Amino acid sequence: MMDSNMRRAAGSAAVLAVAAGLAVAAFPGTASGASGTVTWTDGNSKFTRTVSDTTPIAGETITVTTMFERTGIPVEYIYSVKDAHPTCLTPVAGSGKMGGDQVSLDTSAPDSVSASFSVVKYPVYPNISPKSQTFEVQYTVGVNCARDTPLSTSMSYNGSLGAGNYTDKGPSLTVSSDANSTTTLAPVSGAKVNTPTTLTATVSPAAAGGTIQFNAGDQVLGTIPVAANGTASIGWTPGAAGNYNITATFSGRTGVSGSTTTQAVTVADVTTTPTTTPKPSTGSF
Repeated sequence: MMDSNMRRAAGSAAVLAVAAGLAVAAFPGTASGASGTVTWTDGNSKFTRTVSDTTPIAGETITVTTMFERTGIPVEYIYSVKDAHPTCLTPVAGSGKMGGDQVSLDTSAPDSVSASFSVVKYPVYPNISPKSQTFEVQYTVGVNCARDTPLSTSMSYNGSLGAGNYTDKGPSLTVSSDANSTTTLAPVSGAKVNTPTTLTATVSPAAAGGTIQFNAGDQVLGTIPVAANGTASIGWTPGAAGNYNITATFSGRTGVSGSTTTQAVTVADVTTTPTTTPKPSTGSF
């Protein structure tokens, strides 16, 4: 392949290296496993793609980057980038970046995101700065992703030297387990003997599916299906005063693991104040 305005032939690039096992700093809600990197060349163009976690858990967020470099003249301007992803990944709104700048993403396709730029905005020089440009996007790993199955990613782009379509470069990722869930109980206050009280539990991530079993100590109060908003409720009428451990246990659903939570609730006794009958008036002298 020669560097010219002719279209680059897809698949002509040679993969140079694949590296995995790099540590990624953990942030809330983001993946923290082993990253995967693949590097290849096409003529005087060099590409490096990295997936921040190649074995994520459903519900986590991963970052995919593609770095563009030039190993020889002339300069190339990057016009657009298309990042292909498994359909079970959801692009994170506002996560698109090019050269460190936030960019708008076209997310209309179910299996890719794309971004277009000014034709002179992002040059890549072989010998002066900037020597590279990096495209970045984040995805949320869906609970509907296949488990223990390699899922491919790829990239294509268009630039001043032509276009490249690299459908077989990767890196791939493998979703290895179910998403973690959390179950919480709404605070219960003012509970009284022989007075109905509503217990409400909420599961995150929220979706219909699975059940929640409510317990008051060792007593099973009932098992309620989880609604689309992630909640389930049951009525409880305590028969005696005292301290109770109220437990809500989520069964789990397809792609989401189960979880449980416990809340200490104090039930007050209901005391009746005697009614005093007024004494009859004896009049006055």
